[in-house]
Amino acid sequence: MTSLTRVNTIDSRSASQLRVSQRRSYGTRLTRAGRIPRLARMFQWPLRRNDFVRFSSAGVFVILAIISIHSSTAPAQESQNKSPNRAPSLRRAGASNSELTRARTDVIQKMKETRAGAEKLLKLHEAERVRLLEQYEQRREQYYSGLIARTDVLQAEHALAEAMLVVDEDKRWLAETDMALTEYTMRDELLRLPGLAVGGYSESGSFMRFNGGSPWALMDVSKIEKFFSRTFGRALPISAFGQTATHDRLRFDHRNAIDVALHPDSKEGQSLLGYLRQAGIPFIAFRNAVAGSATGAHIHIGKPSPRS
Repeated sequence: MTSLTRVNTIDSRSASQLRVSQRRSYGTRLTRAGRIPRLARMFQWPLRRNDFVRFSSAGVFVILAIISIHSSTAPAQESQNKSPNRAPSLRRAGASNSELTRARTDVIQKMKETRAGAEKLLKLHEAERVRLLEQYEQRREQYYSGLIARTDVLQAEHALAEAMLVVDEDKRWLAETDMALTEYTMRDELLRLPGLAVGGYSESGSFMRFNGGSPWALMDVSKIEKFFSRTFGRALPISAFGQTATHDRLRFDHRNAIDVALHPDSKEGQSLLGYLRQAGIPFIAFRNAVAGSATGAHIHIGKPSPRS
């Protein structure tokens, strides 16, 4: 009898422990599932699965309501956040554009002033070249007469060669500046024109345009040079090969273009333009920057120079 009582007691204790462990595990699962069961245990509510379903449904409803309210108010808040910032950004863009235009205007003015000084300097260098040429011819005659040594003639010849290089460099710089100023001055007029289709050509009183469809790179310049030298017996007068300091000052991207110091209406210019059109190479031929003036006339080979 005592043994049976002990067994029953053990069985009842085991069953009780089993029920407790089940409740704990069930409560743990509910606790992991959400926060509602935690509140139930806090206030010692009887924890049943149906209650959890009701609590969960109510929680989901509340969450959906909060999301809907937030989604309805978010666009208004976003528009309120963006509207005050939009005007300053537009003002900053306008200010930067005006500053860039003002900076380029200052660069143009300085370049014109520098060009005027370089033109005066060119006259002085040309006068020096003439003087050294006369000195060289005089010393050469003296050498043939046996009055001076050969080294004296060589010195005069070297000084004359250096003076000629200086004059050529002055002329090259002036031509490059004039061409860049021409492109800058006529840029707005070019931008107002409609774009050309591939292979399209247009001509006006100031310039001619051709949108060639052939691939173009600076490595193709050698083909143009061979054509020109074979046709006219002299080198192609390239005044700007790729990017130059002048284009840097104007913020022009001239890396994939060359400027040729030829008037497009001259015989050499017309022959070169005919070759470029036949080869499908794009170009812009500038007749002049100012009506009645040939200053800045040249042939720009390559795509138009965008502003960087």
